[in-house]
Amino acid sequence: MIKKFKQLFGIDYQMTEQEALIYDIIENLCYAEDSEIKMAPLTRRYFIVNKRLEYWVRAYEDAITITNHKFTFSFRGDTYFHPKLIKMIENIIEWQRDQFEQTVFQNEMNLLEEIRTNVIDNETDRSDSN
Repeated sequence: MIKKFKQLFGIDYQMTEQEALIYDIIENLCYAEDSEIKMAPLTRRYFIVNKRLEYWVRAYEDAITITNHKFTFSFRGDTYFHPKLIKMIENIIEWQRDQFEQTVFQNEMNLLEEIRTNVIDNETDRSDSN
């Protein structure tokens, strides 16, 4: 019973060798520092662009296309593969946004520290002049 439930909802899904290779390629492209990940939120299409390597990827709910100047590879895998791939891309986007927020937050903290120092220095200068 539990085994049939897992199969029905893809919980036990094992990627084919080709799917695993595609997944690995997309994951590595996403983590490459010079790759950009863009999302079209209404259509839930994801675009990964690496101009240095000259690869462009479009991933959406039931297909993926990888292209460069010489070839285009299109793939429609098992219905359980694409949601797994999309989830991985979304997790990387979230991770990148978390990294960005930490940097921005650190900049905010530096700004607040600078303001505090200026206020304290200003008060010290004012009390010294009295």
